[in-house]
Amino acid sequence: MSIYDVLIIGGGPAGITAGLYAGRSDLKVGMLERLMPGGEVASTEWIENYPGFEEGISGTDLMMRMEKQAKNFNLEILSVAVDKIDFDGKVKTVYSARETYRAKTIILATGSDPKKLNIPGETELKGKGVSYCATCDGPFFKDKDIVVVGGGSSGV
Repeated sequence: MSIYDVLIIGGGPAGITAGLYAGRSDLKVGMLERLMPGGEVASTEWIENYPGFEEGISGTDLMMRMEKQAKNFNLEILSVAVDKIDFDGKVKTVYSARETYRAKTIILATGSDPKKLNIPGETELKGKGVSYCATCDGPFFKDKDIVVVGGGSSGV
């Protein structure tokens, strides 16, 4: 079993960016992602607040571009759900149902998963009126009646 210099857990923007930088440094780098690369951003219909895309870009297209760029620097992307990580010793061990991975360095970039209300229509209307990021999507709803659910910093 080979040992990675860097093993990244999570394939969203932070994980892919970490993979790009590690790969550019000529390190042997792998990224473990349980679903598809891109994380929550990949399921975002339209992004207007990411620099470099003055017309906006779909979340899927943005993440596909990021993934392609990171792969150009030899990022190895593995579709794996992580069950356990052992951080003891100089070489860390990552366990999945299928295989065990070893790395000198582990980067945790597990992202976020918004809390859902589980109400009728929520899933079907995600990205078409239902949003989980007020600062990201607020401008799409300018001059419209809205409902904000939640009292934490994102809701405020």
